[in-house]
Amino acid sequence: MPSSLARINLSVLGENIEYVISHLDQDVGVLFAAKSDAYGHGIEAVSNTAREAGVDCLGVATLDEAVKVRNANVTLPILLLSPILLDEVQTALDLGLTLQVSDLAFARLLAQSADRMGKKARIHVNVDTGMGRFGVLPGEAALLLEQLYELPSLSIEGVFSHLSVADSEDPTHQEYTRSQIERFITLLDDLRDADLLPPLRHIGNSAAVIQYPDLVISPVLNLVRIGTLFYGYPEASRPWVDAVRPVATLTTRVIALKNLAPGDCVGYGCTYQAHTAQRIAILPVGYGSGISPCLANCGEVRINEDMAPVVGKILLDHTIVDITNVKNVSVGNTVEVFGPHVPADRVAKMAGLTVCEILVPALRGAAARVYE
Repeated sequence: MPSSLARINLSVLGENIEYVISHLDQDVGVLFAAKSDAYGHGIEAVSNTAREAGVDCLGVATLDEAVKVRNANVTLPILLLSPILLDEVQTALDLGLTLQVSDLAFARLLAQSADRMGKKARIHVNVDTGMGRFGVLPGEAALLLEQLYELPSLSIEGVFSHLSVADSEDPTHQEYTRSQIERFITLLDDLRDADLLPPLRHIGNSAAVIQYPDLVISPVLNLVRIGTLFYGYPEASRPWVDAVRPVATLTTRVIALKNLAPGDCVGYGCTYQAHTAQRIAILPVGYGSGISPCLANCGEVRINEDMAPVVGKILLDHTIVDITNVKNVSVGNTVEVFGPHVPADRVAKMAGLTVCEILVPALRGAAARVYE
């Protein structure tokens, strides 16, 4: 048995995708966010399931991820959401990928490579409306697009931007999100007036589709990028999203048991000290396998239908939990780190993190992965 096991329910994933798509405007396209190894769920199997469930295209972060998708015989269009290096361009063009572009210098080098290969380079222009990461500023985007249209080896398929706090229900953050969307729509109106508007336009992510559907889905915004919601974790609360279910379950095992006397410390730094006689269990997972250190002295796992609190720091290879009030714990017992009884978004709240900050590292750090 592996020290930790990620179980990925592809049937639930397919049902989530079909359900969410059924609630969207029929004229909007759907990009499935498969980046970071499909949020740790496994990009090859997940991409195939997404294709079968009816998504229009995939979004990945790196060339390596795109190669894995193509090696899995998935022929859907793939948008590389992050910049790539010049020595990766040939492979990207050979695979028929769509690249994000935000500066003219790279675009010209890309066009030269495409021309030498006798290909068209498909691109989406990335616009920074307030994320502060990649992207051309809105005031410079029209000029960039005008210059890009002069490069015949480029096929300008889309323009997009990223929202930074769409998952927040804080009024200040909601105002900021609306301002990002408004800034982007203003740009799109200007591009349309200048006859520069690309076919695809997108800014909506999972959280925005939940909180701002009327703003991020419209005739001018005709594509959405959905990840977390498909994986079963709504980042905002609305009645219709209650039907989606978590796709992944992470389990481990008890490898040792120990009794504590009053005053005994647990783990590095002595951040936990027993006040009474206690019994602890040691689990073979830690921050080296993606368990967040933020769960120290605040997280919980499930053993034998009872909850066991984390005590002490999360260690490199181990996590220690208090089983004083858990019945009949033995070495070898299965432990649910997150899953149907301990949802990952609940774990995230314990740690003060987003669900992706819990879900992705832990799934990518699992010793084994099985599909159901």
